Amino acid sequence: MLTAVLIAVLVTLVVVIGTSVLLFLKLQRSHWRTLDAMQRWVVGSLSSIETRLRFQSGLDAPGTTDVVVVVTRDRSALLEPCLRSIHQHEPGAHIIAVDVGSTDDTANVLQRLVHERVVSTTINHAPMSVAQWQKGYGIHEAWRVASMLHPRSITVVDDDMVVREPFLAACATVCEHADVRVVALHRDSTQEKNHPVVKTIEHDGMRIELGATFNGAAFHMPLTTLHAWGPPPYNEGKTESGVEDWYYSRALEQEGKHAAFLHRVDEQADVTSLRDAVIP
Repeated sequence: MLTAVLIAVLVTLVVVIGTSVLLFLKLQRSHWRTLDAMQRWVVGSLSSIETRLRFQSGLDAPGTTDVVVVVTRDRSALLEPCLRSIHQHEPGAHIIAVDVGSTDDTANVLQRLVHERVVSTTINHAPMSVAQWQKGYGIHEAWRVASMLHPRSITVVDDDMVVREPFLAACATVCEHADVRVVALHRDSTQEKNHPVVKTIEHDGMRIELGATFNGAAFHMPLTTLHAWGPPPYNEGKTESGVEDWYYSRALEQEGKHAAFLHRVDEQADVTSLRDAVIP
């Protein structure tokens, strides 16, 4: 009698465990469709944690370097005027250009601009070697280099933008205000609609408009924000946790802080955003 009960218990346990495993695998199928995808997810998550820890531990005090990051892929004709405009208006900035797998003339453009001392550092990836959200990955890679420079700020500028006037000094002043965490440098009618002004402040003789969210086409972060937020994730795809401006906008909301709006860059004509071109 006892043996029959034990067998029944064991069979029940096997059925429960088997059903649980099958259910788990079914739920995860949409996220981990292949072993390769699972590996990328694990490696990406561990790399994000490692980079954040290294970045934060290496920034105990502000340095004197202002870093500007430009991520690009297959848009060499737009990339060159973008990089030249940054160097023209902020010649002292350390420009890091990240190519996330171009097949056009991008490599030659970057090589020439490095030779002309327009670009300080390049990070190059082979075509099809960067998984999921390429811009987030490019920023992540650039921050690895930036962490060794002990920067006082990092500015991210899309390759389809051009800087129209100096911005670093103004950004540094604006970020002195306790309510400001980040400065958004691109401001047009679309951004005014998507990221409306929620309040206005006076700081150091300037009238500054603030928003609860901001667009990622061009944005500036001081050291305090770098410490708090670290590099963006890149392995979640086009979601609110996986795209840099959405990710940082959620961080703003959680802290109850704001982005300041300073129009310092313009979009080049007749372009398709990197996000829309890469992510269907």
